[in-house]
Amino acid sequence: MIQRLVTFFSPAVRTKFLVYAFLYVVLIVIILSTFLLEPEENASFPILRIIIIGFASILLTKYFLYMVLSPWNEILTLHRERRRRPAVDDMHYYPKVSILVPAWNEEVGVITTINGLLKSTYKNVEILVIDNASKDNTARNVKALIKQYNAEQPSPVHAHHIELKYFYEGTQGKGHALNHGLRVATGDIIMSIDADCFVAPATVGNFVKYFNDPTVMAAVGNVRIGNTDTIVGVVQYLEFLFSFYFKKAESLVNTIYIIGGAAGAFRREVFDIIGPYSTTNITEDIELSMRIQAAGMRIVYAHDAHVLTEGAVTLNGLMKQRLRWKRGRFETLVEHKYMLFSREKHHNKLLTWFLLPLTLLGELQLGLEITFLVFLYVFSYLTNDFSSFYSGIMVVSSMFIIQVLFDKHREKLGGFILLAPIGWLLFYVSTLVETNALFKALWGSLRKTELTWQKWERQGVLTGKTVAQSLKEVTPLYNLTKYATTTKPLGCGCRHNARTKRRPYPQKPTATTSSTPTD
Repeated sequence: MIQRLVTFFSPAVRTKFLVYAFLYVVLIVIILSTFLLEPEENASFPILRIIIIGFASILLTKYFLYMVLSPWNEILTLHRERRRRPAVDDMHYYPKVSILVPAWNEEVGVITTINGLLKSTYKNVEILVIDNASKDNTARNVKALIKQYNAEQPSPVHAHHIELKYFYEGTQGKGHALNHGLRVATGDIIMSIDADCFVAPATVGNFVKYFNDPTVMAAVGNVRIGNTDTIVGVVQYLEFLFSFYFKKAESLVNTIYIIGGAAGAFRREVFDIIGPYSTTNITEDIELSMRIQAAGMRIVYAHDAHVLTEGAVTLNGLMKQRLRWKRGRFETLVEHKYMLFSREKHHNKLLTWFLLPLTLLGELQLGLEITFLVFLYVFSYLTNDFSSFYSGIMVVSSMFIIQVLFDKHREKLGGFILLAPIGWLLFYVSTLVETNALFKALWGSLRKTELTWQKWERQGVLTGKTVAQSLKEVTPLYNLTKYATTTKPLGCGCRHNARTKRRPYPQKPTATTSSTPTD
């Protein structure tokens, strides 16, 4: 009881409480104004009003379609699994998984990441930690853990022993580190996990089951923010919650074009066909995802492959992170501009004619967002008409409700009810951050300034109690008891659609570095 009181009255919790209280005051004022003030006619700025309504209508239509389609993804996935269950190979699908963990100055979080992976319920795994010229104690900490881990293993080593290896990549850049991992990986499935993440025990196995479908070439996991003690953490948590939920709709129609580095899985053939990670694009994960789509391959959303990641703790750290993401997305869209309105048969028309153009339209709207908001507030004040705010409240609240009903968040029902009415106000923080990233990314592109692997300071918050609390909502869904008698990998059994070979990409040159594991 005392511990709970201490936690409740901590500075971070007090700040959150005060912010929530202020936002509720704003909400109550808007609601009361509707009843106490008489609306007045005002025909000023008709063109600006039409533009705002036009942008809002298009994007609200997009989100409405996402909310309608998303619940159907799991239903159709289960239907496909039931139809395929009688297949002979299903009971023996046990491919080897190579997990790449690129690390650059990750001394505060990499051990938590590795320990989580070692607890995987799926055992046909090798964990490859690639140190990308770190200047801190990353190498020393990882080598010490490997030494301790190997010393605790029985002799002879059990058939399901998880291999753990350390490699050093001297050429700086996350793409170089990942490509080093590809060169030494021996698995049929390649997973990439950031070194600031915690992977739930069932995640690897849950990833694998999606590849039992021979048409699936890549999968993106369900990433959640693990540190929500601050308002910045809460905003990121909500962003990830909605964006990954909407991936259900994108998975349904095969329009996923971003597989984040925090949780992605690929058949080995993907890299044989389209080449390795880019070493020039600062968001190598987005660029790779776009090439996968360009090759006509299928990407799915693995909703039960849970991964916790450490979000930025400060607003400044969040802005640095989003600047890199925004700049990388621009670079990727420019590099693959042929995807916009493409008529190629193997390109998904919903992606090339709908989602990608809407992405550009969304960036245009973001550039005007602050102007729109100022106009909206001034116009509402002059006319005493706050009805436009109700649309925001209704849309965001309905998104919260759908999350609770269809995404197994009933254990957090109280928190969702608390945030639902003021969620649209919290997203203004996200708007500020994204707008700042947009203009800095455009300015940086014009000046051709270089961005490197993100430099915001890690806190190492995904440890102990934080992980335990966050994993309460994660239920292991992959039963491996049927593999209890398996003593060796039974092969990949990978069969991909011949269509994926229609446009093979040339291998990109990569730095030649030593691939010898060190202890």
